[in-house]
Amino acid sequence: MKKFFLILCFVFCLSSLFCWNVYSDADNETRYVLEYVDDLILAEQYETAFGIVSGEENEYILAKKIEIAVNYFAQSIMHKMFAFKDMDEGETLLSLRTSAGNFPLVMFNPVEAVEAFKAKKGDKAVLDYALGLFYYDVQSRYGDEWFIPKKELYENIIHYLQKAYAAGCYDSYSLSILAISYFSSEDYFSAASVFRLKEAEFELSPDDNYHCGLALWLSKNPEQALGYIAESIDGYADIPAYQCESYIIAARICLSIPDFNKAESFLIECKKKFPYDYRIPQYSISLYAMQNLNANAVEAAFELFSLAPENPAACQMIIEQGQASADLDFLPDFFEAAIKMYKDNSGACENLYFHYAYSLYLMGREDVARNVAFKAKEVFLKNGNLTSEVENMLDQLIE
Repeated sequence: MKKFFLILCFVFCLSSLFCWNVYSDADNETRYVLEYVDDLILAEQYETAFGIVSGEENEYILAKKIEIAVNYFAQSIMHKMFAFKDMDEGETLLSLRTSAGNFPLVMFNPVEAVEAFKAKKGDKAVLDYALGLFYYDVQSRYGDEWFIPKKELYENIIHYLQKAYAAGCYDSYSLSILAISYFSSEDYFSAASVFRLKEAEFELSPDDNYHCGLALWLSKNPEQALGYIAESIDGYADIPAYQCESYIIAARICLSIPDFNKAESFLIECKKKFPYDYRIPQYSISLYAMQNLNANAVEAAFELFSLAPENPAACQMIIEQGQASADLDFLPDFFEAAIKMYKDNSGACENLYFHYAYSLYLMGREDVARNVAFKAKEVFLKNGNLTSEVENMLDQLIE
């Protein structure tokens, strides 16, 4: 599995980072300013909008200033200096950020600004909220190439967003970021808990369902996980790559339960839509090997191998699925049949003989493995491909 991620990419589209419930305690004058600034943002007048929130004596104005800096900069230097521009027709932030244009930079360090504010006026939940989302944006853009390591960035995201949540300052977006930050920190139990807190108040997005399902699965709750992953399949109807990923994860969850009928159903549905994805035959091998249906496992192995017969990864995946299923018995049947079928493909024969010998060794059949390893050396030598590395590995099987 990818580092889930896809970690999937976290997809979202908001006209404004903050929702109005975050500003519920602002006074009327402040709300008037914020509404005007939001109108400027909608009109893509970002430089003007940032200029209006230049002061830092009001926590809501400072939070809006951080939002504009994070989301609407034309250029940024390590998120401590920013440039802004009122957009002309046809311009986009992406085009500005990837251009060589020069814009006047403004010194603005959100962390220092919030710390200075708190030193004067104490903690404010809206600033914890803003700072948590600032650190998330830094992590997304810079990773380990910022002033503190990525691990610490995630710790800060969790600290500030959890603190804001406890004070009642949160929205759908911040809960998703909090949950995904727990997930990325491999605290799967907390990630699932936050997603479920969100579910009680807001609709979960397809990304939420996907990551909540993964978090539950990785925290040893596969039955609960399956429902969320199934929801993400429907939610990703317009994103084929993500939908395919969700089908595969759903099948793997079913295998871990195990529920073989559901696993097969997900794999069949996936194959109808994505017939060439190698993971379908890969996990079909597990599906059948776990049930000792060796003929079916051999068929699935042939399908996987046919996608890249000269690539060692194909044989390695076949063997790995057998190991994961605690059933290697189908492997000799597969290799014997494949060697006959691919006898005229020299690269495929090298691949097959080498991994056949290795699989027999794994099965404890050392004498047979030794004979096949001798044959593998002959094939590599005949083709002029017997490198010292390959020879050394085969010799270990022969000794």
